[in-house]
Amino acid sequence: MSKYSRSNATFKNYAVSLGIIVAIVLAMAFVVATRSGEHIPSVDYRPDLRVVEEAADYPVAAPSPQLEEQGWTPTSTTVAVDGPVEWSVGFATAEDSHVMFTQSDGDPDDVVAERARGAEPAGNVSVGTREWEHLTSADWSALVLREEDRTLVVAGPADLDELAHFANGLELTGESAES
Repeated sequence: MSKYSRSNATFKNYAVSLGIIVAIVLAMAFVVATRSGEHIPSVDYRPDLRVVEEAADYPVAAPSPQLEEQGWTPTSTTVAVDGPVEWSVGFATAEDSHVMFTQSDGDPDDVVAERARGAEPAGNVSVGTREWEHLTSADWSALVLREEDRTLVVAGPADLDELAHFANGLELTGESAES
């Protein structure tokens, strides 16, 4: 039978136990501190952009490379070429929100209804040299540019300034820019 009891414990035993606990807590704090930086996975939307440029009968707009230099991160991309040619690309904004850019030659009302998520008209916003429709709801905003051959929608929970900044960062690509 053991002769050890709590009554004969020494300060040394308490100090060793406390040291072990402090070492574990410091190791946990170190792991948490080194992993706390947010990592947003990035996607390369350029392959989908090339598909849209080949399939579309309209001038194709794409986000300017300067947006990525300003801290905007492309997070998703989808393209549809069966039926209306439609391309959507999502971005995490520099202010940790989200923006989805869609361009399509589908029915403008259908495109806007799908991407604006029930947001109601709130007037117009000047972005660069163009007037965009502004739609808003409690948690969603959209800027819409209806053109003869395509509809552009910049939408998301981001604030109006970020939506306008993104819309201003769109530029025509490839053959679209040359014509």
